[in-house]
Amino acid sequence: MSTRDHNDDHPDDLSDDLPATGHDPAEQPPADRTDHGRDGNGGDGGQDHEPDTDDSGKGPSTAQLLMQYAEEGYRMIRSTDGRTYAVPKDGPNLALPLASRSGSGLRAKLAMSLLRRTGKVAPSSALADCINILDGEASEQPPEPVFLRMGRHTMPDAPEERRHSVVVDMGTETGQAFVITPDGWTLASSSPVIFRRSELIHPLAVPERGGTPDDLGGLRELINLAEEDYRLVVAWVVAAYLIDMPHPILFVQGEQGTAKSSLVRTLLALVDPQPAADREAPSDKREWAIFSRASWAFSFDNVTEIAPWLSNSLCKGVTGDAVLQRVLHSDEDIAVFSFQRVIAMTTIGLKHELAGDLADRMMLVEPDVIDTRLPEAEVTARRNAAVPRALAVVLDLVADVLRELPTVQVAELPRMADFARVLAALDTATGWTTLATYRRKVAAMGAELIEGDRLAQALYLFAEHHHAQHGGAAWEGTARELIPHLQDACRRKGMPAGELPTDYRVVGRKVREIAPTLRKVGIDVRAQRSKKSRTLLISKIDAGPQDNSSSSSSNSKEENAMSLMSPGGETAGRPGDINALLDVTPLSPMSPGPPP
Repeated sequence: MSTRDHNDDHPDDLSDDLPATGHDPAEQPPADRTDHGRDGNGGDGGQDHEPDTDDSGKGPSTAQLLMQYAEEGYRMIRSTDGRTYAVPKDGPNLALPLASRSGSGLRAKLAMSLLRRTGKVAPSSALADCINILDGEASEQPPEPVFLRMGRHTMPDAPEERRHSVVVDMGTETGQAFVITPDGWTLASSSPVIFRRSELIHPLAVPERGGTPDDLGGLRELINLAEEDYRLVVAWVVAAYLIDMPHPILFVQGEQGTAKSSLVRTLLALVDPQPAADREAPSDKREWAIFSRASWAFSFDNVTEIAPWLSNSLCKGVTGDAVLQRVLHSDEDIAVFSFQRVIAMTTIGLKHELAGDLADRMMLVEPDVIDTRLPEAEVTARRNAAVPRALAVVLDLVADVLRELPTVQVAELPRMADFARVLAALDTATGWTTLATYRRKVAAMGAELIEGDRLAQALYLFAEHHHAQHGGAAWEGTARELIPHLQDACRRKGMPAGELPTDYRVVGRKVREIAPTLRKVGIDVRAQRSKKSRTLLISKIDAGPQDNSSSSSSNSKEENAMSLMSPGGETAGRPGDINALLDVTPLSPMSPGPPP
């Protein structure tokens, strides 16, 4: 996936900022070094007002020196998305963006090399000329993948089942990387693939063996989740190491004081540690793009509202998004940044209904109330002490999943199909039942969404009634013919039928929108087309495979089907049967609630 990660073409448009690597290959002395420290008039030959060329003919121009340093110390590359970078020939396998004006870009590296080796300050015109030439050189190179934090490496000579490995940028100045294969993991002194970095990339801990999946090296005691939710978040962390797949948004909901933010910081420390883990939700698409380009994994803290544009962007951020912007000072050039990301969110409760397509991409966990609180400093110290052992456990689990994935089989894959396969592979390796837990959560989420949608409730009730009255036969008719049946279904349940739309065009459109949610709870709605009309085919189906081997008790949270929109909820029926959940008042637990 990092092959989709790019830099923008202008520093004001999401430019890359790489932390200093502590090694500048361009500072190696050239074969023929000439002293260019001062000009003949005693002035500083590096001032911007001075000419770029040496009129005396005794040496190369400043631009030529900069080009010499660049060619000696770096090789120019073009990423698979067309971005251009410089990679040190002797140093960490890290890509420096050519377009960046930050202190960690190639422009700054070359300017410092010139100052240290000649005493000159590089004129901006010489730097611009040099970067333009290098950009042209890089653009002629065959494309190479450039990754962010997580990478993929293929060894063509290895057996098929051992050919692919995961490479993890450790974030150190020396460019160390974890290489994970189905046989285990190692810490390599240099990465076999190219990574790029932002200022938010911080080093991962040095792993220490000795933990187990059940205790996570002692980190389990800081994760205040029920056992099934705990195993799901461990699976989410493991899946975050695998690129080129959608990852569900980890949606952490709990009342005030349940350490939601601390939980997310703990999990991100095992994937992509960063100083700005607790971010506010972005206010516009530009901020969204900045957040997304800077980190492989990130979280939005204490979310109360999700604007429609952000809901759509989150969906695309999971399955694959692209941001297009015009490059500044250019009418022709377009900067394109495409990506998939690992995202977490925390909330006490949203003020509005959750969009169905976003809910499909979420995995809800609910932290337990903390009875005994610890000072933040102590929590941080205990987390830092446990993370090295926990990281070793996670790396072991990633290797286990890589080993099991090629042969894993999952019947009736859910919307997040790749994640389900990771869960199945993890279950095979550990003996856990995370896939069964995830299926129940998906069904419960569908039931909760139906709670907040009167049309969805009416469709569910009508399909159940028609199935019982007609021996399991499906109903087929137009949207116009469906409306009175839905009104009758509401009246039978004592629900206000007046809240249903009466325009058949609105009904037809909304039915298409809620069809995926209804399918999760066993109601299949499909559009049928004929030469004369468009009809809807509505039938009751199996809500999906159920795993009865789970050791969960009858009062587990996913079976309670607690509403996403409030801190608490009422006990409800099993996720596949929402009759006990259907509200008979105009207000739904999924709605903002009554006015104050």
